Amino acid sequence: MLQSILEDYSQRLITRYGDKLSKDQYSALNAMTRCKQESTNELFVQCQQCDYSTRVPQSCGHRSCNQCQNHSTQQWLDRQLHKQLPVNYFMATFTLPSELRSTAMQQPKIVFNLLIQSAASTLKRFGLNEKNFNSELGLCVVLHTHTRRLDYHPHVHIVIPGGGIHKARKEWRKIKGKYLFNGRSLAKVFRAEFLQQLKEAGITVPITPKQWVTQCKKVGKGTQALTYLARYLYRGVISNKNIIHDDGTHVTFQYKDSKTKEWKTRTLAGETFIFLLLQHVLPKGFRRARDYGYLHGNAKRTLKIIQWVLKVEPPPKLEKRRAEFSCKHCNGIMHASGIILARASPR
Repeated sequence: MLQSILEDYSQRLITRYGDKLSKDQYSALNAMTRCKQESTNELFVQCQQCDYSTRVPQSCGHRSCNQCQNHSTQQWLDRQLHKQLPVNYFMATFTLPSELRSTAMQQPKIVFNLLIQSAASTLKRFGLNEKNFNSELGLCVVLHTHTRRLDYHPHVHIVIPGGGIHKARKEWRKIKGKYLFNGRSLAKVFRAEFLQQLKEAGITVPITPKQWVTQCKKVGKGTQALTYLARYLYRGVISNKNIIHDDGTHVTFQYKDSKTKEWKTRTLAGETFIFLLLQHVLPKGFRRARDYGYLHGNAKRTLKIIQWVLKVEPPPKLEKRRAEFSCKHCNGIMHASGIILARASPR
């Protein structure tokens, strides 16, 4: 559905918004338009049960494409669930005020890096300074740039296990109670640190509100929060099932209102709809998801010790599974065993 919309409205998009698109956004548009088309390379896949084989057009692999990266999404979620601890989990959300959105659009790589770093640094500081806790936290950080209406709204979600390491005493300390840290206090420190970092980066800082929005809430055992973050990590910001109508000039999509929890619709001109999606394309090479503290990839030994202290059953070793396809004859698993290169079009 989305791919046909990209094909139908791309020329109108370029006519109306072409001068506002970045190189990365053009690259994403081209990749998503060509994804799994006959002109692309093909995968040779074979069923492991009935020996049926076929060719499958290769996906573009772009993280903004809603047809791709399902395998990468599952791998990321598996890694995070592999690190789970038997404690309460919390999720903190740090949001940029509207006055800084144009700055983020103009300098996305710098602003997004500072947003992630400042949010993580703020939580680390609170963890080390909290009375009777004074411990290093583990953080799973994911950047989002959109609301459910798909508006441009950069913010960071951070999932935090309810416990930390007191390095001086070499002990695990559990967070007690229903709350992690006060949201207003987090916002105050985050605002000061982010604006200072922005100035040091040589970026002109606009006038912003004195009070920024930061939320911190309990999210159970963490599985639901991590699954939610994984949903938009590698597969774009909208699925085909949420695009409900295209009349040739306008596109209508549905979304669930975050406050009322009711389904609503939004209708936009086709080219405006695509431009809205492309606003959420990240700079090439930018890492949207990052881990800190004892959840970092370099802290595997520390995490194993924590899991031993908390009597967590040793999780099975993660295997790098290949992407799988389902056989249309027997529903068996099909594996890709080769690539058939597309023939160059005749000149």
